[in-house]
Amino acid sequence: MDTEDYDLTKLFNDVSGWTIAQVGAIILLCLLVYQVLRYVVPRVAEKLPARFRLLVLNLIPLARVTLFAVAVVLIIPLVFNVTLKNFILVLGTVGVALGFAIKDWATSAVAGIVAIFERPYRSGDWIRVGDDYGEVIDIHTRSVKLRTADDDVVTIPHSRIWSENIASANDGSKTLMCVAEFMVAPDRQTDGIIDILTDVAHTSPYLDWARPVQVIMQNEIYGTRVRLKAYPFELRDQFNFTTDLTMRGRDALINADIKIVATPDFGPEG
Repeated sequence: MDTEDYDLTKLFNDVSGWTIAQVGAIILLCLLVYQVLRYVVPRVAEKLPARFRLLVLNLIPLARVTLFAVAVVLIIPLVFNVTLKNFILVLGTVGVALGFAIKDWATSAVAGIVAIFERPYRSGDWIRVGDDYGEVIDIHTRSVKLRTADDDVVTIPHSRIWSENIASANDGSKTLMCVAEFMVAPDRQTDGIIDILTDVAHTSPYLDWARPVQVIMQNEIYGTRVRLKAYPFELRDQFNFTTDLTMRGRDALINADIKIVATPDFGPEG
């Protein structure tokens, strides 16, 4: 098809003041509905149990994509003369130009659509991307926002899912594993450590009793690394839970005459 001989005015309908008013009304209505959902849904979710809160929060990114699609479907026939010939012309000319102009944005936007359907992260999930770990508080078209344990809000482009591993601590469930670590002196017996730390976990007010408690030990150069693994009842209690396990676990081991040592590279994980 020779696009030079094609009358570009045939691409457009006669745009009147009423047409502009209709387009504006559609955009405003979609924005209004989205803002209402963005305000109401998180507040409703906060009143629900954890297992329902995550499901409700994920209505927001789905609503964004749906409202955008509805707006496009309603606006295009008002402005453009939709025919197969016009579609091919627009796709072959405007599409290529826009592709180069907004390549980076488009890459992140496509990755955002993939993220909504493949769900490597959801609203309310705790994820790690590179050095950033936090709760997913918002999923935009181009990026995802995390709130870290230090109350920082980190904005991460969706395009990073193409090149980096995304670690989800809970993957849509209402809880996640917490780990408290201890290093026991190499010249001390390990008898009783499992029972002591298991009791520490079972007496924590944050414990999810429906999940298992595990104590894992591993010999290393500086001693025996002991890892107490358990699940809190509520996702947002993970840091309080880890602190509780660490403090009371350390005291319980010391009271049992089990020496705790430090190493140059020792530190809690996860």
